[in-house]
Amino acid sequence: MRYLEEGAHIAEPVMKPVVTILIGGVLIASGTVFASTLAPGIAIVLGVGGVATVLVGIAMLFGLAHQKTRP
Repeated sequence: MRYLEEGAHIAEPVMKPVVTILIGGVLIASGTVFASTLAPGIAIVLGVGGVATVLVGIAMLFGLAHQKTRP
C-alpha cells in the first residue's frame, strides 16, 4: 500500500501539464470541427487559444523536468 501512495505523489505534479495539453487539444479540435458552423473569427480564436494552451502545458512539463534534474 505504501508503494501506491509514493506513486501517487510522483504522478500528481505531472497531471496538471498533461491536462493542460489535453484541454489545448480539445480547443484546437473544436475550432476545427465547428469552423464551418461558427463565425470565422471564433474558430480562429479557438485554434490560437488551443495552440497557446498546448505551449503552456509543454512549458510546464519542461519546468517540471528541469526542477527534477537539479542537484
